Amino acid sequence: MSIMKPILLLLAATLILASCTNGSKKPESADLVILCTTDVHGACLPYDFKRGCEAEVSLANVSQYVKQERKADPEKVMLFDTGDFLQGQPSIYYYNYVDTTSQHLMARIFNYLGYNAIGVGNHDIETGEGIYNGRFPKMIDMPWLCANAIDTRTGQPMFQPYAVMNRKGIKIAVLGMITPNIHAWLPKSLWPNLEFEDMVECAQKWMPVIQEREHPDIVIGLFHAGSDYETNGNTADTRYNENGSIPAAQKVPGFDIIIIGHDHYKALSDIVNVAGDTVKMIDAATAARFIGRADIHLQRKSDGTYSKTIKTQLVDSRKFAPDADFCAEFENDIKKVNDYIEQPLGTLTADLNGIDGLYGPCKFMDLVHNAQLWATKADVSMAAVLSPYEEIPAGKITWRQLFVIYKYENQLFTLLMKGKEIQKYLEFGFSNQFATMRNANDPLINRDSNGKPVTHTFNYTSAAGIRYIVDISKPAGKRVTILSMSDGSAFDPDKDYKVAINSYQASGGGNFITEGLGWDNATLEAHTIDTTPIDVRSYIASYIKEQGTITPHLRGDWEVIPKDLWEIGKAHEIANDDRYFR
Repeated sequence: MSIMKPILLLLAATLILASCTNGSKKPESADLVILCTTDVHGACLPYDFKRGCEAEVSLANVSQYVKQERKADPEKVMLFDTGDFLQGQPSIYYYNYVDTTSQHLMARIFNYLGYNAIGVGNHDIETGEGIYNGRFPKMIDMPWLCANAIDTRTGQPMFQPYAVMNRKGIKIAVLGMITPNIHAWLPKSLWPNLEFEDMVECAQKWMPVIQEREHPDIVIGLFHAGSDYETNGNTADTRYNENGSIPAAQKVPGFDIIIIGHDHYKALSDIVNVAGDTVKMIDAATAARFIGRADIHLQRKSDGTYSKTIKTQLVDSRKFAPDADFCAEFENDIKKVNDYIEQPLGTLTADLNGIDGLYGPCKFMDLVHNAQLWATKADVSMAAVLSPYEEIPAGKITWRQLFVIYKYENQLFTLLMKGKEIQKYLEFGFSNQFATMRNANDPLINRDSNGKPVTHTFNYTSAAGIRYIVDISKPAGKRVTILSMSDGSAFDPDKDYKVAINSYQASGGGNFITEGLGWDNATLEAHTIDTTPIDVRSYIASYIKEQGTITPHLRGDWEVIPKDLWEIGKAHEIANDDRYFR
């Protein structure tokens, strides 16, 4: 054979590929199916490690559905996730921080399920740069997308901004973005080389690049940001909006479908953008309970572009049994993680419950306070109600129970606050937590016009190390009276005190620092004495190990008055509990 023949064959193949790329050989019609998950938060295996039992739903159920949909025509089906998968269950913690040499569980699961692209969530950033920019991306077989997480060392996205895929002769571009509010929840030590761009501005920058460079037939947004862009007084025009998904859909023409997450809502909606086109929005809630689905029919028009008919739905994962092949593939991981979390740490002499922490002093919360004061040697501890519906029975305490008590991977900060700043901090927290009770008919919990608590329980507060009262008959901002330090010594409004607080609230979460104290980032940095390298849960474990036996008791640091009104309000809240606090 002459040497020219392979060259000619290669040239012919190149011309054919170019012909397909420029659209002359594209199909007259095509059908595609887009499937998506979001905010899995560790619900990846068919086992609930916190409860020690079979999980109600997990990615094992999703696997069964995806397998069913791919069976007839695998080329037709694409699978995506918007992020927040590296936190939520002991299994994820184990592969984040304990077994750091094996391939990460979530990487193996995503590879097994054949995800086509995944997004970056704020809880994925929470794992630290060594994971999100080190171990994890090296282990996955699909692009990890985020255009607006900028590496400050290069000025370019730290993650791949978008990906292009071809299915059925159709070219699909997928642009990833994350909520830009990371600074409000996570300490800078976890994202030292990142900054986050406004979502609308980022989309405006990348959409022309995608359109001009790639000429896609379909554009999908993969956004880890929710739909409620009007929280905290924001509008569609607010820069760096926590939930910028809808403003981006409205203001940046070009998207056909936007898959969103972060807010844990399940929702389907149609958004009309400034060009008059309809953008399909899909939010598949959390913990693999739902699978978002978009069925797309494309019909070629005379100008070579496609008309698109898109129908969306949410599929309940619980209708599908866990995939037996999936379960067999990851069976050993369940055993490995269970062996770790069943390690005994100490003994509990009485039951602990979290519900009391919503309404006043709580033995459950005082255990957290004791551990934080022990770990930091601070003067005062601040802590929020993270697990209001959990109960820890008397007996052996293991790592399993600690994941129930403390469900987030918060670090522990020590801040320097003056006494009057401690009071302002508590006033801000109790203003959101409690309503003003003037009589027995008034509610105890501060709720909005729809009856929903105005803030999440992780934005509630309590303190230890000081003695204080909260008077719920008084208006917001005038409820807290600090009597003394816990040991009876004087409390000085002008004295500097060391305060232990979790990284979420210390970084601005719940607006305690920014609104309650009025601190900016520079002020916070100047007041930060220490940040711990490990999470609060690990300090609680160490505290329990040192104590050996924990006898739950109230520290006696605070009380809510008037007591008669408080008891009526508490009883009413418990009797009418609607689980808004979950």
